Amino acid sequence: MEDKNSNFDFRFPLIIIKTQKGQSLLEKLSKFRFISILSWISLILMPIFSILAVSILLLTASLYLSFPEVREIARETGPQGALLIPGINPYLPIIYGWIAIFIGLVIHELSHGVIARAVDIPVRSSGIMFFLFLPIGAFVEVDDTKLDSVSFKKSGRIIAAGAGSNIVVGLMALILLVGVVNTMEPVADGLPVSKIVVDSPANMAGLLPGDIITHFNGIPVDDSAVFSQNFNNLSPGDEIILTVQRQSVQYDYSIILSSRPENPEEPFIGIMRPSVDINDSLHRYQNGLSFSTDLLLYFSYPSGDSYSIPFSTSMQNFYTSSLGNQYIVFSNLLFWIWFINFNLGIFNSLPLGPLDGGQAFKRGLKSVAGNKLSQNNINYISRLVSISILALILSMFLLPYLP
Repeated sequence: MEDKNSNFDFRFPLIIIKTQKGQSLLEKLSKFRFISILSWISLILMPIFSILAVSILLLTASLYLSFPEVREIARETGPQGALLIPGINPYLPIIYGWIAIFIGLVIHELSHGVIARAVDIPVRSSGIMFFLFLPIGAFVEVDDTKLDSVSFKKSGRIIAAGAGSNIVVGLMALILLVGVVNTMEPVADGLPVSKIVVDSPANMAGLLPGDIITHFNGIPVDDSAVFSQNFNNLSPGDEIILTVQRQSVQYDYSIILSSRPENPEEPFIGIMRPSVDINDSLHRYQNGLSFSTDLLLYFSYPSGDSYSIPFSTSMQNFYTSSLGNQYIVFSNLLFWIWFINFNLGIFNSLPLGPLDGGQAFKRGLKSVAGNKLSQNNINYISRLVSISILALILSMFLLPYLP
């Protein structure tokens, strides 16, 4: 239902609000010189982004074909794991995810409109879209007739601006994320506890995951070796005093050891430590922007069992920050803004039909080879490339189910 004289459009379950303030914002931003420079950089880099996106798809397909264990992991996650949709993707948190997607879509559409005005292409309308009452993105409607009549140097810049801006915003969020992580440090030196065995002596005494054991019977515990050296001299039934640091509070626990289930003669306490050193995990994330394999850390989800991510739910209690506990919110939000914007930019660079990359490919091909190829041949090549990319994308959902 749409009122032609209204800026409000309701098409269940979508609510579309058109605003003239959006138009004036586009005009103001289009006057900044760096915006124009960014659009040129985006146009130049878009083929690289496209190649990177195709390479990622080919590498993923190769991993599925070569390693059954990779296919098994993908099957366990399900096809929803490949979708950047909060509430469907099991790794994508709803609140952080929707905020990051909304920012990504607004930046993407805003950039198209800003560059359109910078090259004097009219913008017919702009506004915000809601799913019921949840904001899900923005839209900018560029005058397609005018867009088709200008050179590729102008139309290409408009098309490339969306993906380029997403990647720029993503990289800015990543830099800020690393800055937040650099405010973090372990709450204490000692033996970190990642898991507690149910009904074990540690569980009954009150120890919790995220505690750091700092003293064993009054002896400082610098690492697991010191703990093991003292613990291995004990027997079932012995009583020990553990001092633990839980964020800013220190506790003493009296624990009576039981027998190890698989060997009744050995003492058992029921604690497990992380699979990584918490100092090493933090240091790698703080310095991962150096050109090394640690860069891959920034593509790992901060999910529950991500021991390599210091702000994940499994690791965050081991650290403190000058930002207080808000560092958990900042780091998770910045991670998802980085990750989602980067993926939006890369995915939209694919030379696939309706995507920015597909439009840029078709228009670029016409600009470069328009004198040698007919419009029918250009359309044929574009469709062939689009079908190939679509088949590659579909393979991401089908290959995991190979026997």
